[in-house]
Amino acid sequence: MEFAPEMLEYATRIVSLGLKGFTEGTVQERRDGYSAIGDLLGPGPEMKEIRDALVTSLDGSILIKNYIPKAEIRSHILYFHGGGWVVGRIRDFDPFARKLAEGTSSIVSLVDYRLAPEHPYPIPLEDAYASLEWADKFKNEELGKDLPLVVVGDSAGGNIAAVTVLRARDRKGPKIDLQVLIYPVTETLCDTETYKEFEFGPGLTKKDMEWFISNYLPDPKNRKEWTASPLLSSNWKDLPPAIVFTAGIDPLRADGELYSKKLTEAGHPVIFKNFEGYTHGFFTKVNLLKAPEEGIRIISQEIEKLHFLSSKTA
Repeated sequence: MEFAPEMLEYATRIVSLGLKGFTEGTVQERRDGYSAIGDLLGPGPEMKEIRDALVTSLDGSILIKNYIPKAEIRSHILYFHGGGWVVGRIRDFDPFARKLAEGTSSIVSLVDYRLAPEHPYPIPLEDAYASLEWADKFKNEELGKDLPLVVVGDSAGGNIAAVTVLRARDRKGPKIDLQVLIYPVTETLCDTETYKEFEFGPGLTKKDMEWFISNYLPDPKNRKEWTASPLLSSNWKDLPPAIVFTAGIDPLRADGELYSKKLTEAGHPVIFKNFEGYTHGFFTKVNLLKAPEEGIRIISQEIEKLHFLSSKTA
């Protein structure tokens, strides 16, 4: 196990500043720690417009912040952020959302789904599906043209994204043209080989994940349901193409590898890339790390293909 030079530099900086992130403390302390790391990112690119939308969900409503870049729009990205279903605020992902919007020439809709433990499973999933239905209406009515719809998520957001894609298939819901899963949680049992390999880190640990999962899924029986662990789904038919990114130094690496394998075996096109030498959470650390730019380029290339195909059939 060897760190990429920029990853080591970043990790050393976090340690030197005494930032604990989500590794210890109360729920609120972990949220504040996570935001403190996000504050290091600095500003993202200037947008043409940022527009808020309030979407009705189960017994409540959620905010969706829409980042509209200056370039001609090629797709609509519905983004579910990471944070173990417990931490992560809209402002923590603002620089990344801007970078993703600019780098892909896409509207990025950042979903402020409700968090556990106040709102445990399945409430975040209900928020996610409500946001998907809103996105389908948004692209057809407000934008005036049928843009490709891309569902993206990182970590716990990758779990939400994967489940939302499966649900859309089962419910004959909105058409999703591409799914992008960034070091996703695809099983909540914490029993893969990489959980053993990186049980104590560096970075994310098995203990961290067990804490997050216990807050999101307080009833252990739910953890074997595919809506909590999409890797356990029995139906892999009729799913959109996928991009799956993993981090080399990450207990969740096998989650992404195994999910990619399932999709590939079912005949779905999959672009898989493991970022060797990087720890969990690196992808959204734009401005501080260069590796996310490579990932955004890959996403952008696939979106360009979708945009070309949709324009030919329009």
